[in-house]
Amino acid sequence: MNDFGYIIKQDKVKFVYSGSAKEKVRIFGNFMGWSEDDPEWKMHYNSESSKWELEVLISKIKSGIIGDFYEFTFIVDGDWIDADKNAPNLNFCPGYGYRYLLNI
Repeated sequence: MNDFGYIIKQDKVKFVYSGSAKEKVRIFGNFMGWSEDDPEWKMHYNSESSKWELEVLISKIKSGIIGDFYEFTFIVDGDWIDADKNAPNLNFCPGYGYRYLLNI
């Protein structure tokens, strides 16, 4: 994957997954309570960019957790996908793998 999981644009975070998926891609993170089935965090396929994307306000992410530690990964067709090991912001969770850290 060439993208590093997200792009920050002014007051929004755009989550980006450029891998392949058959059915669905979702965000899974501490700022949304690690809830796998929350429909608000379902990504949408953008046929122009050929990527899965979801754009949310930074305030929505910050309202979901106290502190400055915002961690997430992608769930693709039911499988957890580790963060790209070349990403600049990573956290390794023993037993869970690599997660992206949001710098907001």
